[in-house]
Amino acid sequence: MDQYSAEWQAWHDARISDLATPFGWLSVTGLTWLTSSQPVTWPEAPGTFTVDGDWVHFTLADGVSAGPSKAALEVMSRPAGERSGGDAAHDSIPARASHPSAEVRVDSSESMSARLDDGESLNWFVVDHITYELIRRDGNYGIRRRDSKAPLLQRFIDIPAFPLKQDWIVSGVFTPYPGPEQRRIATACPGLELDEQLTGEVRFTLCDVEYVLKTSGSPDKGLHINFHDYTNGRTTATWRRLNLGLPDAQGHVIIDFNRTINYPFAFIPHATCPAPVPENVLPVELQAGERLPTQTLSDSGINTPVLFIDLSPEIEIGGVIDLWTELGLDVTLVNRDEPLPPLPGFAALVVFCWGCTSDIRTELIAEIVEMVSDAMATRIPVVAVGTATEMLTTAALDGPLTAGRITFEKTADSLGPIPLAVTDTVAEDRLFRNNISRLDPDGVGYIVIDRAEGEELPAGLNGDADREEARREAQRTFGAHEVAWRDLAERFARLLHTTM
Repeated sequence: MDQYSAEWQAWHDARISDLATPFGWLSVTGLTWLTSSQPVTWPEAPGTFTVDGDWVHFTLADGVSAGPSKAALEVMSRPAGERSGGDAAHDSIPARASHPSAEVRVDSSESMSARLDDGESLNWFVVDHITYELIRRDGNYGIRRRDSKAPLLQRFIDIPAFPLKQDWIVSGVFTPYPGPEQRRIATACPGLELDEQLTGEVRFTLCDVEYVLKTSGSPDKGLHINFHDYTNGRTTATWRRLNLGLPDAQGHVIIDFNRTINYPFAFIPHATCPAPVPENVLPVELQAGERLPTQTLSDSGINTPVLFIDLSPEIEIGGVIDLWTELGLDVTLVNRDEPLPPLPGFAALVVFCWGCTSDIRTELIAEIVEMVSDAMATRIPVVAVGTATEMLTTAALDGPLTAGRITFEKTADSLGPIPLAVTDTVAEDRLFRNNISRLDPDGVGYIVIDRAEGEELPAGLNGDADREEARREAQRTFGAHEVAWRDLAERFARLLHTTM
């Protein structure tokens, strides 16, 4: 797999570079539909847009300067009647079409007009660092903004992906339809449906089971499939796409699920990406290709992503994840049976483990300790709860400092019923400074959540107790300290929002 891994990494790097271009998908900050025949504008718009039949007319606001984009100039320079289609229909993966089926004209120094075929897009004109893109979907025009200084674009690091596996590479056979089959499909834009041209079927065997999926695209220019699988909505987006390339003369294709990618809608809310047809469902946990993006944009703004590793999923921890979601944190929850996503892109790391760690794979503990070490090295805030505090201490032991280190076994009694440890990026913040009972030179701080008056430390949580009894004891513990626990959780959310 060494050569394959290198080839995949080169492909992945090219994918990241394409996404991170100044006016690529990560630069999109808004979409306004032009559903009225009256002039349309919005706060900070550079002027007004008016739909007149197949044409859209734009008039500059006073004091605003604009110019045609490179794509618009290319359209204007084509000989009359020349047409060439792009691959931008329905917001597929390319950020823009180089020569969509369009017409563009400059009407005066203050106005210009454009016309698109349905399903097309055109980066129309530029004002300062924003490109205004004209799109047409199901007969309706819209204006999408692409900002080269968009926060998501500036913060973007990488797209997390599952570990590469040879088992996810299979051969398939493409069978074309006699002619394209038109289907009405849903899209990532609520209420918008589009016509999709299906070109055939691809048959393959995966995990000893044969599957048939509908294909889009062209056998001459490249096929692709849009599909659902059982990871959707948990570790992957609602649906994903896989490019199949060109079939050979016999229709053979290589299906490499390690190269499954996210559509733009997984990153931004302003895309019209096509959903799969209902038949395109793989009833398997397809842990291959791109995972849910760590860094995304929603209607409420850029997200604050937190990786939460839950090694004791049977224990409810005071509704902290729901609370963080309400407070605007985007929590990626991973349990002990799921592969860990890469750390880059996350704003914080939280590790929770209650009770004995003897039933957790040694390799997983080592992987978590390494991730905590990486977080400390890059000053990503880390919170460890319960016996996970030992993992944070172990990670700190590998650091350059040697003085003042302690282990979980030596501090369990002093940390009270809910052991809690944090890195210095948390401990030294003004929101937590007064809560730290001890801050070691290695940067690990410890917080004592005081017991309720007259309450005894829960027994039987040393790994020898029955799991169900341990669960009940843990729930009583978190319940008794709900106010203090929620207060710390709220402080942590505020810390992340103010430092992002």
